[in-house]
Amino acid sequence: MTSTPKYVEPSGDQKAGFLHYRRPASPWEIFQKEEKLPIFKGVGMKDSRDLPREAWERQGGLATYIQLIGTNNATGMYCWELPGRTASKEIKHFYEERFIVIEGRGTTEVWKNGSSAKTSFEWQPWSVFSVPLNANFRVINASSSPAILLAVNTAPRIINMFQSKSFVFGNPYDFEERFGGNLEDYWKPAEDYEAHPVQGRAQLTTNLFPDAQSCYLPLDNNRGPGYRWVYPQMVGNTVLGGFIAEYPQGRYAKAHHHGSGAVLVCMRGSGYSITWPQRNGLTPWRDGKGDEVLWQDYGEGGMISAAPTGNPSETWFHQHFAVSKGPFRVFNFTGGSAFGQGGGGSEGDLVAGVGAEIGDGGRAIPYHMEDPFLRKTYEERLAALGAESTMPPEVYTEAGSNIKVISD
Repeated sequence: MTSTPKYVEPSGDQKAGFLHYRRPASPWEIFQKEEKLPIFKGVGMKDSRDLPREAWERQGGLATYIQLIGTNNATGMYCWELPGRTASKEIKHFYEERFIVIEGRGTTEVWKNGSSAKTSFEWQPWSVFSVPLNANFRVINASSSPAILLAVNTAPRIINMFQSKSFVFGNPYDFEERFGGNLEDYWKPAEDYEAHPVQGRAQLTTNLFPDAQSCYLPLDNNRGPGYRWVYPQMVGNTVLGGFIAEYPQGRYAKAHHHGSGAVLVCMRGSGYSITWPQRNGLTPWRDGKGDEVLWQDYGEGGMISAAPTGNPSETWFHQHFAVSKGPFRVFNFTGGSAFGQGGGGSEGDLVAGVGAEIGDGGRAIPYHMEDPFLRKTYEERLAALGAESTMPPEVYTEAGSNIKVISD
């Protein structure tokens, strides 16, 4: 056992401690190592199904952790495989978690602590579901081929906070506010869109999306012309929020910036995303800093860290481009709830919405101010696929940036 060295107080104007030191592993990082699974680290990947997976003692099946740059100690992710005709172990934990099914068909059983009454629902490729906080559940692969799921959770925050496996995985508390009352219709998919209580955009309160790859998304237009968007409010989650969005064929988003942590998972089509530090300005290629821009191509099952900085207060611009012969649909998998529970400021402060451009106090670069390299490269990428840009010409004018609603 290594003993703690005795503290020696400095004298005169000397400084106590070390001028530089190496950060020790957090409880979450120690926990990940104890799980003995591969851990992928990077800005993103073309397809998460290509990641190596190893046997997972705690939950069953095979898995790999995914810790994209900018998410460490905030959100955890993993790619999980259940072999054909198998089921997971019984699982329960004191953190929020959500799943995307990439391959396979099956059932999930969910029940309260100490109860034999189980609720259940079926899932298929591109179903999205979330299990209530601290509820018991078991995932069953009903097909003969492997089922592959992507999961995101708030485990790092909880494990770092409590530093107790018995509390996180053996807590008997039932959250009646999230999983109580009449459970008969708990997993019935919702169809009625609401206005998000803070942003005023589309929201769907549902615990299950049977097919998030093809479900209807309301027109939104905030990130670009024809952009569609919905906020999924699931099982009362207060941290995991995010959004499902879609770009029409031949369209791309306005570049925008915010702090680290957002991860986009491709659910339909293919595309690419770029990201660069805000300190490098609005036009990095024109300013000779194009080599500092990070690129990631990805298709269905792939992902990108939209702001890959380890410093939560440092903002990065990022921009998303559809390059398939059809819509490009993504899920902001790790996004927050946007209910005003975090960040600075005070209640009642006016906050710029996602559609607000930099000239209006927002964070989006209007198309007429973007680096010319972007449009040129995008049109070249489309041409290589035998496709063309469908961007309305007027959006590249200063007057066009003031257009509030542009339909398909």
